[in-house]
This record gives sequence, C-alpha cells and structure tokens, in this order.
Amino acid sequence: MRERRLLPRRPTPRIPFDAPLSDARASALIGELAVAPGGHVVDLGCGWGELLLRIVEAHPGTTGTGIDIDQEPLNRGVREASFRGLHERVELIKEDATRFEDRADVVLCVGTAEQLGRASRALHLIAEILEPGGVALFGDRIWTAPAGAVARAGLGELPVLDGLLALARAAGFRVTSYDVSSPAEWTAYADAWHAALAEAPVPDSELEAEIKTHVSSHDGTVGYVWVVLSKHLA
Repeated sequence: MRERRLLPRRPTPRIPFDAPLSDARASALIGELAVAPGGHVVDLGCGWGELLLRIVEAHPGTTGTGIDIDQEPLNRGVREASFRGLHERVELIKEDATRFEDRADVVLCVGTAEQLGRASRALHLIAEILEPGGVALFGDRIWTAPAGAVARAGLGELPVLDGLLALARAAGFRVTSYDVSSPAEWTAYADAWHAALAEAPVPDSELEAEIKTHVSSHDGTVGYVWVVLSKHLA
C-alpha cells in the first residue's frame, strides 16, 4: 500500500469540514444518512469528525466512533464533542483505520481512500464494517478531465466517476445518489486553507506546496465526489 500523503493539519483552517463541502450539502447528506435510535455510526479517517458529530447530533439515541491516525484533529473533535454535549455518545480514536474492527449502521469514508489502499480497498473495508441494510457515504477526489503533471504527481492514481461507481457495485453496494462539489465549494475550501497558511508564524514552503496540491481542483481536472451507498439485506 502506498504511504499516505497527509493533508497538513497545521495550521488549522477555520472551516467545519476538511473537504470542499458546504453546510447545505452536508445537511442534505445527513438527511440521506438517516440512522435509527440505537444505531451506530463509524467514520474512517474522521479528522476532527465534524460530519460524524452532526449526524449523531441529528439522530438522538445514536452513537459514533471516529478513527484517525493524526492526534491533533482528534483533539479538536474531542473538544467539539464535549462542547455539544456529545462526549458520552461519540468516541474518537487514534488508530489505523485498516486495522479497525467494528460494525455500524452508517459508515463515513471521506478523503481517506488513499490511506486505506485506494478506492477499491476502501469500499471493501466499508462493506466489511457496514451492517446489511446500512448506508455509507464515500467522498473523495476523482479525475474529471485529463490532468497535468503537477496534479498527477501530487495526487497519484485517482479513479474517474464511472470507474468509481463500478467499484462500488463490485463491492456489493447499490449506488443511491452521487454528486460532485461545486466550484464555490472548492473556492471556499482553498481560501480557508490559504488564509490559515498566511496566519502561520513561520512560512513553510513545503506546507504551501502540499496545500496547493490537495485543496485545488487543478483547473477543473479534479472533482470531489459524494456517493451515498446502501448495502443489500442478507
């Protein structure tokens, strides 16, 4: 498995999600990811777990577990959970998601495919965790047009949309819905990271290059797709 290229976490941008995701889209996705009271939500590569927290908050009686290998965003998530009174319902764990074992009614996997061994392996891992009849959200980058050398060198192998949907079906899922982030969502995402970089006390050229690679749509050749999946009942 290729070594994970971490999107820098220092400094932290003033945005709710570490992805080109608007509040409006997040609310719509939460509506599609309904979980019954007593249900459990797992977020693979959760970062600070904002989407996980919002889902648990919106569905009383549910619980959630977020997994990430980076302690700093987890600390932010723990603070947020405590502030919202969710600390007894949400657990955030520092762990390699590929080694995590659990069962869930809803699984989130946003921006984590590379860490999990590319999209195909990520989708199969989601299928292993997700209970029959459950729903999952897969969000990540895709190629939307032939990309330049800089984008390909920085982002590596990405699927195209049709290929990703075929991988999801091969993993045993039914594709419920899908959409891609808008140019406005990409702009807000990039602007937040660049503002955070500008506020850093010490300039960091390596960090700046990493941010430009990961938070850019590279002139529309990279999209961020949001796919809602359902798992057939056994």
